[in-house]
Amino acid sequence: MIARIWDGSTRAKHGDEYLEYLRRTGVAECTSTQGSRGVWVLRRAEGGEARFRFVSLWDSMDAVRRFAGSEPEKARYYPEDERFLLALEPRVEHFEVAIAAAAPSREAGELADELKRLWHGDAWHGPALAELLSDVTADRAATRVIPGAHTVWELLLHVTAWSEVFRRRIDGEAVEEPEEGDFPAAPEASAQGWAEARVHAERVHERLTASVDGLAAAALDAKTPGRPFSVRFLVRSAIRHIVYHSGQIGLLKKGW
Repeated sequence: MIARIWDGSTRAKHGDEYLEYLRRTGVAECTSTQGSRGVWVLRRAEGGEARFRFVSLWDSMDAVRRFAGSEPEKARYYPEDERFLLALEPRVEHFEVAIAAAAPSREAGELADELKRLWHGDAWHGPALAELLSDVTADRAATRVIPGAHTVWELLLHVTAWSEVFRRRIDGEAVEEPEEGDFPAAPEASAQGWAEARVHAERVHERLTASVDGLAAAALDAKTPGRPFSVRFLVRSAIRHIVYHSGQIGLLKKGW
C-alpha cells in the first residue's frame, strides 16, 4: 500500500471555504479512482494561516498514476487552488505503508458477530449454516431436488468460494471472482468429501469473520479494491449472500 502526501496552506479566514472546496475536488476524485484506499485531510491553525496535509492511500503506484498521471511526483491542482493557496507546492511525497494498525471499530465488531451467528447459531433469519448442514449426508447433499437447480453441496461450495473472495477484498486484493469459478463443481459424493467441504467452508467463514472483526472505522469507509463501493457495503453484501443461500439450502431440505 502506498501513501501519497501533499501539504498546502491558506489564510486562516479562507480555511473553511478551502476545506469544502477540497472535499468537492481532490477528495471526491481520489476516492472515486480505482485503487484508492481512502483519504485523510489534516488541518491545523498556525498564526494567520490554515495548514492542510492531504494523505491518500493507494493499492499501488499504478493506482496512484490513475489519479495523478504519468508523473505521480508532481502535485495535482484544480482551477480554484491558486485563489486559495499561499503557494503551489510542485511536488508530493510517496511512502510505502510499512505498518497499518488501527483499533477495530464497534460497527466492525457487530458485523463480525452477525457473521459468527450466521454459521454457529442464533442467527436473526432462522437456522444457521452449521444447523442446516448438521444432519445432511453426502448423498443428500449431492441430490438434485429440483431439476436444473443447484444441490446443497454446490450451494455450499458457492458460498465458500465467494466468502473467500469477500475476505480477500477486505484484506486489500482486487479479486474479480473465485479462482474455481462462480459455482464450483462438486466432486463425486462421498462421506469424506462432504466432511472436508464442510470443514473448509467453516474455516473460510472464520477467516472472513476475523478480517471483518479487525476493521477500523476508516477501513469500513474505504473503497473496496477494484470495486465502486465501500468495504462496509461489501461486508453487508457478504452477510446477505450467506443468508440468501442458507434459505435456499433450507428449502431444498424440505424437498427430501
